[in-house]
Amino acid sequence: MTEPLKLGIGIPAYGFHLDAGHAAMWLGLGAALFEARDKIELMRMTEYHINGIDLCRNTIVYDAMQSGCDWVLMIDADTFHRSTGENGVADAIADAGVDIVQMIRDADRNATAAVKEDGQVELTPIQALPQRTGVALVGAPVRGRGLDGANVCVEGFRYAESPDEPGYDYWVTQGTRIPLEDLAGRVQPVGRIGAACIAVNCNWLRRYWDKAPWFEMKYDYEGRPKYMSGEDYTICDGIWKRGGVVLCDGRFVPAHVARRKLVGEP
Repeated sequence: MTEPLKLGIGIPAYGFHLDAGHAAMWLGLGAALFEARDKIELMRMTEYHINGIDLCRNTIVYDAMQSGCDWVLMIDADTFHRSTGENGVADAIADAGVDIVQMIRDADRNATAAVKEDGQVELTPIQALPQRTGVALVGAPVRGRGLDGANVCVEGFRYAESPDEPGYDYWVTQGTRIPLEDLAGRVQPVGRIGAACIAVNCNWLRRYWDKAPWFEMKYDYEGRPKYMSGEDYTICDGIWKRGGVVLCDGRFVPAHVARRKLVGEP
């Protein structure tokens, strides 16, 4: 019998506060983990109040790796996944947890699963890229503040030769932002994805990138200091640079709160 995947959960909780939308999501995830208890074992679940956000995320990953986790799930305090049935009935709460568990399991086996009419599970390999060392990170597309309502923090990629770095034949540079309509309903490789709802493959990190920092804010200090890029994009760049793959699971879109109004809502 295959050993269950060992999962850690870390919540970047600013001021130890979570949006109320987390309540139903964690109920749903608990139900989904119980149903999949022979496939996934929850090793740890901890909230973190650490500034800045890159230090917080690095600490979450470090603690998960030290605890023997295979994957670690991060969902920000202002982000949650909700799934409701017709007229918002509560019997659909567990669906949100199923979506999250499915995202992690499919990334771990690099294949999406579907149940056929005869009850058998059919696995379809996720689009593979040549000379890659495995899936290192998967995330769901989350609408970004200040972006168009249909836009999310996900970027494409392009290859560029990097002969000055031994061992790296190619690395992925910044691409253009991918609209949500091109991500919906699919699991696919992307160049960069925001870290509001992601899972990181601890086993991949142990093998290819075992020392922090994995997340790191970037600033331009030429002249007056200014922001360049976020910590979430830095880990994606580092994964591609080391031969790994970053996936976007567009089969669900978590809610993102802005002053208790969901981004994209009128």
